[in-house]
Amino acid sequence: MSWLYERVRNAIHQNPGDQGVAIVKANRTVPASLPQTVSAFANTDGGLIILASAPGSGFVPSDLLADALNSACSDAVEPSVRAEMDTFQVEGVTVTAAAIPALSPAHRPCFVRAQGIERGSYLRDGAADRLLTAYEIHAMQQARSQPKDDTTPVADATLADLDPELVTRLVTRLQRAHSSIFEELDDATILRMVGALTANTATRQPTLAGLISLGRFPQQFMPQLNISFVSYVSVDGSTDDESVRFLDSQAIDGPAPRMIDIAQQTLVRNMARAAVISGGQKTWEYPLPAFREIVANAIIHRDYHPLAQGTQIRIELRPDRLTVTSPGGLFGIEDATSLTRTPIVTSRNATLARLLEDVELPNSRRTVVEDRGTGLTAVAAELQRAGLPPANVTSTRASFTIELGSPSKVAPAAMSYSRRQPAARGQITRQPTQRQADVLRMLQAGPKPAAYIEDALGISRQAVLKHLIALEEKNLISTTGNRRAKTVCWQMVP
Repeated sequence: MSWLYERVRNAIHQNPGDQGVAIVKANRTVPASLPQTVSAFANTDGGLIILASAPGSGFVPSDLLADALNSACSDAVEPSVRAEMDTFQVEGVTVTAAAIPALSPAHRPCFVRAQGIERGSYLRDGAADRLLTAYEIHAMQQARSQPKDDTTPVADATLADLDPELVTRLVTRLQRAHSSIFEELDDATILRMVGALTANTATRQPTLAGLISLGRFPQQFMPQLNISFVSYVSVDGSTDDESVRFLDSQAIDGPAPRMIDIAQQTLVRNMARAAVISGGQKTWEYPLPAFREIVANAIIHRDYHPLAQGTQIRIELRPDRLTVTSPGGLFGIEDATSLTRTPIVTSRNATLARLLEDVELPNSRRTVVEDRGTGLTAVAAELQRAGLPPANVTSTRASFTIELGSPSKVAPAAMSYSRRQPAARGQITRQPTQRQADVLRMLQAGPKPAAYIEDALGISRQAVLKHLIALEEKNLISTTGNRRAKTVCWQMVP
């Protein structure tokens, strides 16, 4: 017998609850919902439709069942679906079946023609057909061509809404790196050429990419295009024994380079706070270069379509993991797990990605994007060096999430930041200042040079040395050698 027959028998006898199977009784009439099920399977992972009609009152002949299935696949939906069909006798019951293939992303969504794309696009959800939301339809349509949302002008924004310092640093960098192209041009012309301003020379209006990269305060025009950072006190987000749920919760605003810098400082602060609260027991840390790459990727590759502009990037820190979630699933890539193994250069926001290759981070000569396409492979390498497990990458139609776990195998129920845990002998008993707590948290993971701390905290070398010396005077830290040596590091006192 054919493979389709075997699949039908297996579906009926062994796995009738499989969400990839729709068994429909057609004892009196052919169900009008057939096109909806075809649409749902074509927009998901494909599936099997089985029409069963038992002889007797209201018996539907098998040729009518076959015609109905064929019409549902070829005439009733757009685009048409090429399904493999056949009719069998299974234990005395006439069965007409069709194997519906999943459409390629370039041809989705498949919709019921009579209902139109907005009201006739379905998704298979468990054992039911569910209407796609407006955003899900947009996400599918987006895969058909290169999105241009990052090049659209921002209403009411002008050249004056760009940060002069960021603009000057960008222009200087471009003129230095590409003197033959940009050397003799004025700032506005250069900004137009790199996509930060629209082509209309009269309005000098910033594009979305320009405002996100160089704006003084982009959230003035798009309030939710920012980052939400939450540090939970427990693994499951519940409160501790003092009814405290969050260690920290804040909205991070500003242009992309500033948001990345603040997000990094916020992570450092919260990891330090968690270490102090837990009595100094946490001896691991998330590598900051990996964290910067992940946040930068979230900003660069998130969906900026108007339907997604009401959703923030979310950073959630828990005792056992760190997650970064951005609006919009993968663009141009079907296998999310390949991102940490293979360099990928496909970008939903091509202009923004290219622009951020030359926009510098605060207090640094590094740019937001240093090696385009290798961000998540670099993250994988940083995690391995830090002794952390590989990142867990998941993508849905509405969001993309990267989760970093801790190396600890402690059961989740036992992991929390208990505020009442007493300090053990030899641990920190005096509450440090916030900056000193940041420094202590980094040193608890091992000796660090002052330059590392300066880079992590985004403060001056003089300020770092002030905090180091203050902690040394409290006999909490010491140097690994002569403090005048270039290779000297600071470490916790045993």
